[in-house]
Amino acid sequence: MGRSLKFKHFVTILVMTCVVVFLSRSFAQYRSGQQMITELHADMEYSLLRCEHLAYDTDAFMACNTPIFKNYLFNRFSGEISLCLNGHATGIGSQNSYCALLKSDPQLWLSPNISQSSRVQMVIHPLQGQLWHVAQLKTNPAINIMMSEQSLQRVLGKLYAVRDNQLPIMVPVLVLCVLLMAHLLANNTVVPLNNLKRSLQNLKPENLSESENISSPYREFDDFVEVYNQLLKRLNESFTKAKRFSSDAAHELRTPLAILRGHAEELIADAPTGSRIQVRLRSMADEIERVIGISEKLLLLSKADANMLGHDLSDFEFSAFVQNLTEESTHYHPEIQVESEIEPYVVWRCDRSLVEQLVHNLYANAIKYNKPQGWIKFHLHRSGDVMTLEIENSASNIPDDLKEKAFDRFYRGDSSHNRAIDGMGLGLSICKEIASLHHGSLTIEPTPQQTVIVKLQAPLYKRSVSHMTSSSSKNQG
Repeated sequence: MGRSLKFKHFVTILVMTCVVVFLSRSFAQYRSGQQMITELHADMEYSLLRCEHLAYDTDAFMACNTPIFKNYLFNRFSGEISLCLNGHATGIGSQNSYCALLKSDPQLWLSPNISQSSRVQMVIHPLQGQLWHVAQLKTNPAINIMMSEQSLQRVLGKLYAVRDNQLPIMVPVLVLCVLLMAHLLANNTVVPLNNLKRSLQNLKPENLSESENISSPYREFDDFVEVYNQLLKRLNESFTKAKRFSSDAAHELRTPLAILRGHAEELIADAPTGSRIQVRLRSMADEIERVIGISEKLLLLSKADANMLGHDLSDFEFSAFVQNLTEESTHYHPEIQVESEIEPYVVWRCDRSLVEQLVHNLYANAIKYNKPQGWIKFHLHRSGDVMTLEIENSASNIPDDLKEKAFDRFYRGDSSHNRAIDGMGLGLSICKEIASLHHGSLTIEPTPQQTVIVKLQAPLYKRSVSHMTSSSSKNQG
């Protein structure tokens, strides 16, 4: 069994989605960290500029910054910010030792990480092994606002944790969405293939000319659909030519063969009785009859291929017909033992002449391919409006491909096609066509016991009187 297209689309989309989510997550995490630093520096600068005039009034400076911390990004860093005045920490944070380092470190404002505006300078500088973000007024260096990189990352970690807490909900939703997308994508992809499948399922030799060309919903499939439509057209032309050839050949052969048969009969009558030439002429006449039989059967099959095989339906006493056949077989083939189990009063609405030909062909095959002193069993019964006829015969040297090729034209049980067994290999093909014409089925089944069972099933199309008893007759040859 091949791989599933939907499963392949699902895996492909899932992998691509995971890659996109991972890349976007990494990029967003990087960008959010950079944006957080930018916003932090902007709020530090704004805070210093807004409250610069209150720098030496600690309480007033604190009161001035409080609404800023509530309404700006500073509010996220509550407890993490330190305000330093002359190297001493105020009440916002508890980083007094670090405030003292700001005043004592001469390299602080010489760092390459310094950034300046017109009135505020900003620096990212290590103090005692930690990075610090420090803002200072140019006009009043005694006022500083500072925050450690560790505090910034801790706040970012809280934001990332809130985001990651949504994963148990988002992952199943994501997988479900991917599954839905894979289903829709696979369905849209196989639309032309489904149209082609339906067209092929409805394709039969008798309706090739009636098949409509399929159309492609996407231009990527145009070439594929065009190849299929052209193939269908060529197939129809080939079938038409083959059917016409068989029909024409059969028609053209009938007249000359009939003339040959007439001349052969005249020559046989003119030849001395029992002479060698008369024997040879009789052999030739037999071969002419054989060719005539082939042409008639080919004509019948060509009509079946063209769906022109006519049939005249009538109520046929099928049980009586099969019963008479089994009784008469004793006189024609006494060396074959015939047994029958036939349910009476089975009436089949069918073409009587075609059905008689069908059963006679099956019976003739059971005789020809039987073994010496063999046997044949007939079993006819009905179930509801369906009748079943089984003909089983003993056999020997059953070909391995009998079940698969029995109904192929010109197939014979002996692979050498010798003339030891009379026949043309067309009888079962004709039987199959007759069964199909009556909406029935015909199967052949070799058994391990070296027997062959041919089963004919067909609807009766008429409710006849049903007798649940069955009769059994046994004719000894």
